[in-house]
Amino acid sequence: MNIKLDQFIGERCITAEQGQKLLAEIEPRLLARETVTINLAGVKTLLSLFLNNAIGPLFKYFDRQQLDRLLAFENPSESQRLTLDLVLKNAEAYHRDPATKKAVDDTLARILEEMD
Repeated sequence: MNIKLDQFIGERCITAEQGQKLLAEIEPRLLARETVTINLAGVKTLLSLFLNNAIGPLFKYFDRQQLDRLLAFENPSESQRLTLDLVLKNAEAYHRDPATKKAVDDTLARILEEMD
């Protein structure tokens, strides 16, 4: 499967909802062990919030090596590549390391309590 992200989402990939839309499209194919290529040509803005929702949840099912075999990104800019690498690293740590998951969850819980 090939997805031109600028056509599927738009040139600004910035929201959690947009990320969830992409996840809904690619998750069933990846779970069926189909390869997915996401073409970033034409994407002007790619935020970690979008990627955290589009790619992060995949670490519930796959480790980094499996994802690297099944999921490819074409035509990323240098800043997009850095963002992708950071999101993949953090998502893997969150889903694979109980101490990291607990630290993130505790921090978020504290922030939410302070907002009330």
